[in-house]
Amino acid sequence: MNEITQPTFEQIADIIAEKFDVPRQVIVPEAMLEDIELDSLAVIEVGLIVEKRFGFDVPTEDLKTGGTVAELYDFVTAAARAA
Repeated sequence: MNEITQPTFEQIADIIAEKFDVPRQVIVPEAMLEDIELDSLAVIEVGLIVEKRFGFDVPTEDLKTGGTVAELYDFVTAAARAA
């Protein structure tokens, strides 16, 4: 069985910056997802990229778009711990 690697906040921020052309300096924990123009489809796409890159399931149906980058990160790390 493969060991699950839990992504860091920096890795999640890098995914957002690379995939959605968001300037890296604005991807801070307190940034609202809508303020950095991540809609519900983009948030789901982040979850799918994380799944592929780190090898654990992220329940994309539970991802929320109204929160902060920190909340997205917390959700992803909770999925890693549950895997």
